[in-house]
Amino acid sequence: MDNEKFGKFIKELRKQKNMTQKELAEKLNITDKAISKWERGLSFPDITILNSLAEIFDITVSELLNAEIGKKEELDIEKAIQEAVEKVTHKKEIREKRIRKIKKSIGIISLISFICFSIMQLGYMFLLKKRDYEYAIDILYYIVNEIILFSGIIASILAIQKSKLNKKAVSNIVLLVVFGILTVINFAFMSNNGFDNECIVSFSKNLENKVVLKKDKETGSTVLYRDTKLFLFAKPKEQLEYEIEGEIKTQWLTNDICSITYKDKENITREFVSTYGDRGNGISYYYVTTAIYGNWQLSTQYGNSTQLLADSKGITITKDGKSTLFKYEECKQFGTIAIVLYNNEIPRYIIALNEDCEIDEKTGIIKKGGTITLCEVSMEKTKSESLYCTTYKNANDLSDYNLVDMKANDYTIKNGILYISYDGKNIIEVPGDFSNTESSYNDDNYQISEEKTIFFYTSKGKRYLVYSNDMGKNWETIEISNKSTIQSIQFLNSDIGFMLEFEDVAMGNAYGKISKTTDGGKNWQAICYGIGDNEDKYFKRNTKVEFIDEKIGYLIMPSTGGEKSELYETKDGGQTYSKVTVIESDIYDYYNLPTQENGKLYLKISQGSKGDYNGGDSKTYCSNDNGNTWNEEEI
Repeated sequence: MDNEKFGKFIKELRKQKNMTQKELAEKLNITDKAISKWERGLSFPDITILNSLAEIFDITVSELLNAEIGKKEELDIEKAIQEAVEKVTHKKEIREKRIRKIKKSIGIISLISFICFSIMQLGYMFLLKKRDYEYAIDILYYIVNEIILFSGIIASILAIQKSKLNKKAVSNIVLLVVFGILTVINFAFMSNNGFDNECIVSFSKNLENKVVLKKDKETGSTVLYRDTKLFLFAKPKEQLEYEIEGEIKTQWLTNDICSITYKDKENITREFVSTYGDRGNGISYYYVTTAIYGNWQLSTQYGNSTQLLADSKGITITKDGKSTLFKYEECKQFGTIAIVLYNNEIPRYIIALNEDCEIDEKTGIIKKGGTITLCEVSMEKTKSESLYCTTYKNANDLSDYNLVDMKANDYTIKNGILYISYDGKNIIEVPGDFSNTESSYNDDNYQISEEKTIFFYTSKGKRYLVYSNDMGKNWETIEISNKSTIQSIQFLNSDIGFMLEFEDVAMGNAYGKISKTTDGGKNWQAICYGIGDNEDKYFKRNTKVEFIDEKIGYLIMPSTGGEKSELYETKDGGQTYSKVTVIESDIYDYYNLPTQENGKLYLKISQGSKGDYNGGDSKTYCSNDNGNTWNEEEI
């Protein structure tokens, strides 16, 4: 006989009669719990009430025992009931065995929990607390207490039930009363002490590092905790500089760099960066500003690319076409892997060295392949950008690493800084602000040589000459007049030099002067105001001057279109000039400045901008007597 089938059959019949379990029980003079057990297959009706039960449902006892209407198969009632009772008893034994097993498991788990959490709590109170460790979240202390109490009471009650004590119920009541009293005390302490601080816990993506912050809800004073143990305990490391008003934003830039952004009492944004790693050997200290020296960029096909430039002026961030310079005194380093850039003492950007960075021990610069993260400081959600270095790096040796790459005896201007190189390898930075000067240079108004290197720049409405007599080891800067443009500068040695300046240009003619210095550029004296008579001295717009020595020099004055040019010679140090005619020709009429080689002067005369005779060729003349006579060179 199937007890479960019988129970479902009874339930269906009861519902067909619109009877509740209680109503059926009253008719049979039994409890509704008995009806519930029948319907769940947990027990079977007594033989004495089978007839009454069948009469209530208007069926036969045979149909009742077969659990099927219309089926009147004769059954041995006593035998069927006996089988049903045996099945119920067997199921009950299995169920009780399962319950005992569950209770045993619960007891073991409770006992283990009680022991483990008790050991942890005792270890905290007598070991970790003496070393200044605290729970990462204050209420955890009281939660652990409650776990100890709860697991202890469960383990004790189950142990008492299994024991041979006579007054088990009394013992259980005593345990429950003790549990209730201790729980009330624990929650009372938690309400007084567990909510004084706002506790913030943030894990890195790989869960290896954790930021723990505790903010005093009353004062806003906030402490950063480090050196976490078992994910639960941490030691106070340092107090944040400003008292906090409102929320705290944490953002992991890498697995070992976490940005902490907040507002102070005056509603000013503040920034702190918690770092947990190193990109060097773990022993040597290095500067992030040195490590990122160079050009960095984010590649994107949409809009303007984010760029970063770290040079001697500071760190320049370019976003959306707008550039902002942050001087190094406005940067604050955190650990050895992050810096914050400030503007008017307000944090603007965070620069983090990514985990693929490796610091070169000799130079302190990030090795080839390392990337950095740039993130704007804001209480709003911000996007971090990974930048790669566009400045060339030798994978094996960074000893000759330079911000710029150039040829020997050349210069370049980058971010308002002028760089020069004498050998094409070593780069020297020229002091001065060259932000407004780059377009003013031509091939003749600066000089790079072993004896004299000289440049000019304008800053705040003033013009300066900056020069070196020892190949960039030492520099000197002097202020000169800013009323003219410098066309050419030439030094014969470290002391004697000549400078051509234009004050006004009109109709292709230029009005200015040639000046001379004999003390390296500190003082200049005008020696010539142009070609022509005393009342009409002028130069041409593209005039060039070249001195062979302190006395002999040459000057060319090209026409406006460059069709031809005139050559002038001075033998009194540039004070007076006389026109030089080497060849009378309407074809070869463009004179270039003579060049000196092996003690000889060479003069090239070409056809000018419109010349096309004989393929636009030119003639070259040579002088062995400093320009007194010229002889055509045969090719």
